[in-house]
Amino acid sequence: MNLARRNFIKSMALTGVGLSLARQRLMAAETQDYRALVCVFLYGGMDNHDTVIPYDSSSYNRWVDIRRTLISQYGGSRTRSNLMPLTQGSVGSFADRRFALPPELSGLHGLYEKGKAAIVGNVGPLVQPTTATTYDAVRLPPRLFSHNDQQALWVSSSPEGAQKGWGGQIADAAISSGANSDPQFTSINGGGMDLFLTGQRSRAYQVSPSGAQNVMAIDEADDGSGRQAMIDVFRSSRFNGTNLLRRDLASAMTKAYDANQTYNRSLAGAPTLSTSFPATDLGMQLQGVARTMSIRNELGVRRQVFTVGMGGFDTHDAQARALPGLHTQLNQAVTAFQAAMEELGLDEKVVLFTASDFGRTLAVNGDGTDHGWGGHHFVVGGSVKGRNLYGDLPVADFGHAQDSGQGRLIPTTSVEEFAAPMARWFGLSPSETLSALPNLTSQDQIPGFI
Repeated sequence: MNLARRNFIKSMALTGVGLSLARQRLMAAETQDYRALVCVFLYGGMDNHDTVIPYDSSSYNRWVDIRRTLISQYGGSRTRSNLMPLTQGSVGSFADRRFALPPELSGLHGLYEKGKAAIVGNVGPLVQPTTATTYDAVRLPPRLFSHNDQQALWVSSSPEGAQKGWGGQIADAAISSGANSDPQFTSINGGGMDLFLTGQRSRAYQVSPSGAQNVMAIDEADDGSGRQAMIDVFRSSRFNGTNLLRRDLASAMTKAYDANQTYNRSLAGAPTLSTSFPATDLGMQLQGVARTMSIRNELGVRRQVFTVGMGGFDTHDAQARALPGLHTQLNQAVTAFQAAMEELGLDEKVVLFTASDFGRTLAVNGDGTDHGWGGHHFVVGGSVKGRNLYGDLPVADFGHAQDSGQGRLIPTTSVEEFAAPMARWFGLSPSETLSALPNLTSQDQIPGFI
């Protein structure tokens, strides 16, 4: 806090107005520059080939020819006349190729056409630029096609066992800058991976749609008096003496308890949102995120990173029955969230993006698809340079430069290149961006979707 702020607080206290009012005014001023990132992780590996679909006649016909046994099970929803074509801006260069979304993503299609969503093509973990020709000669990401390892690689640039995620390292920069009065509320997990939010100083604060997650050792005490007695013990000299283990335990318990008290008290006074969220798991998670953002001033935060998650995308079989429903849930939850951001006046302050283990094969195995590598992802928000396709969307065929076999796409945009523009928008300097994304090879190649 600078000298002017100190003097302001002192003068307010001396004139009897009160320190609490001063803090409220300072928090209100500071949180006008609010920005937040929201990662929607789609567990299992969402089929990129059945999300951004070839639409020009020749590409569509080839796609149908390759996937005929699968498409025949969709009951007409993948016929060309039922697809929703995407207006293509001037960013991507795809010659005469065109693309569309399936009908279950109508809300996301609407946001795209309004310029509030973009698609970034063929994103995935990369160690160095790779093509089908160089596949056997370059360093590849470890343990490709493994769910757990690729989930970890996506959020941390390391396989399973990683300690820090890039969301947490972006949050570290916000904490170090003093953007938030309480670092506890910088990184919020509403249902995703803690790893994504873990940094040097950043730790995931767990919330549920109804409020803070319980501190099990405290909140499961028999009643209010029992809980208070337990927290009093943790605050007592018995737990704050020379025994370091006891002190650390007491500190962790009391900090978690106090944070929950602050969060739940603030949430009790949150404005009622008129936006209706779907009663799905992802819908409720994103409603919890929106409610948390609505109390940003009370929590004293100007920068936040969130994660939520949705499973079911490992569609080895019965894909035509499963994926449309999954797309519908994703579509309804994200469009409701965007509507809530507009209601809260945060449309240009929040960027939501999707992530997933990997894409899937273009080839079908009968009634499903197998593990892939690169995939296509959505970026949503008022600050997004929408109505554009960024990166690369390779042709829907086999044997091209980015086909590692069976239509598994070799990524052309690394996860770090995908993350970098969001880190910069969040407020990180070029050096802070490199610190948060140490595997980023160049900041000149990052896609300009924001």
